[in-house]
Amino acid sequence: MTHSNFTTKEAAGGWKTQARETLTYWVPEVDIRGTLPKDLIGTFFRNGPGNDRVGSTKLTHPIDGDGLVVALSFPGDGHVHFNSRFVQSRHRVEEQAAQKMIYRGQMGTDPNSFKANFAALVKAKVGWEKGSTVLTFRNPSNTNVYMWEGKVLSAHETGLPHCLDPTTLETIGEEDLGGTLQLKVLGAHFRYDPYLDRLVTMSAKAGVSRLPSLQINEYGRQWAVKSLQTFRIPGLNYAHDLLLSKNFYVVQITPFVNISTVDVYTFFLGLSSPGDAMRYYDHLPCRLVIIARTPQVAAEILGGRSWIEADIPEPCHIFHFGNVQELVEKDRIVGLDLTAVCLGKKFNMEFENKMWLSNASKAPGLLTGFKVRFGDANNFPAVHPYRHGQDTRFTYMMASSDLKRPHYYTAVLKHDLHGQGTKFWQSEGVTGEPCFIPRGGYAVVGEKDERKEDDGF
Repeated sequence: MTHSNFTTKEAAGGWKTQARETLTYWVPEVDIRGTLPKDLIGTFFRNGPGNDRVGSTKLTHPIDGDGLVVALSFPGDGHVHFNSRFVQSRHRVEEQAAQKMIYRGQMGTDPNSFKANFAALVKAKVGWEKGSTVLTFRNPSNTNVYMWEGKVLSAHETGLPHCLDPTTLETIGEEDLGGTLQLKVLGAHFRYDPYLDRLVTMSAKAGVSRLPSLQINEYGRQWAVKSLQTFRIPGLNYAHDLLLSKNFYVVQITPFVNISTVDVYTFFLGLSSPGDAMRYYDHLPCRLVIIARTPQVAAEILGGRSWIEADIPEPCHIFHFGNVQELVEKDRIVGLDLTAVCLGKKFNMEFENKMWLSNASKAPGLLTGFKVRFGDANNFPAVHPYRHGQDTRFTYMMASSDLKRPHYYTAVLKHDLHGQGTKFWQSEGVTGEPCFIPRGGYAVVGEKDERKEDDGF
């Protein structure tokens, strides 16, 4: 297999600042290799950090950068239209006007001195100043973007999402979804319930003087609220992704996030950051949390409990789950079978080689399967988007087949969970998080989808 010949510096160029606030054009035919499928019709949205500095301040980590949303539109005539625009968060607008960084980043970028941080913290504690910009973390809105019922939302898990115009990508403003985001944050990842035709979102807030909060919402068409639930689960101080089955939600209690009053003060003083503090703590539990979607499920399957917890034998951190299916014996649900990408004890959020978002060479992601029976209480996996909670055969991940440079993600891996091996698609550059698009569009809800699971793009 031929591998791309590029340097680490060249690969890291993807993190450099996009000089243009917005860019729109039809991709020239000379830049399209091969022929675009005529039945690939629609718009593909992507979001990620688009700048490596704010004013004269160099960002410590790309995750502190502002969201740059890209829309690739395929009309089905062999052409493709490109459109990109920065998310105009309140913080970005203020900083662009001032031509300097004002708000600190979650990953350690801090434009303020220790003296300024200390003074602001004292003023806040004695009540002299509320809402200080010095103590405020920026909302970069840079982690994910998706569309549901006419709304395009860009999200970052520590703040409210931003609503974008689907055509121009102009920022309409912060969005609280009709007041339903009670924690004032929206997780970047979501799931879709193909049985009930619902969008399922997650919001999480760590606890210091109170228990952590996890809110899971379900929305129908026209954003009709179908379910709003908030859970106070001890130890659940971080949740980036969730799994969804017919009857359950699944999240992880990670041993890589430790929250205490001392930690909070070190963050505000600029001595550390939430990103710096993400590392293995051997005194913390590592568990899967299986949460009942309804009181009926809690009563009939979990013995009246809203959730149960299952220990993971080998400590790990899970950013991203694959899929889950319920295990049924004699018409009774007895457990769950699920997959996730697990990062081992050496994982941290070091911006390694100025290219990888974490220390990938020391703690690579491993696709791991779990079976949880209720009586026993790579990276960026993706599955068919309309088969969440169903029996799925294929998982797609960004990967590397280069043994000399195993942590340059230059390929997309298709893993067959039925034991038929893996397949690679090798690119000529660096790949990102894959997304599977079913051929001919998404399944008709309520009817059995007869298409093959991997029939698509």
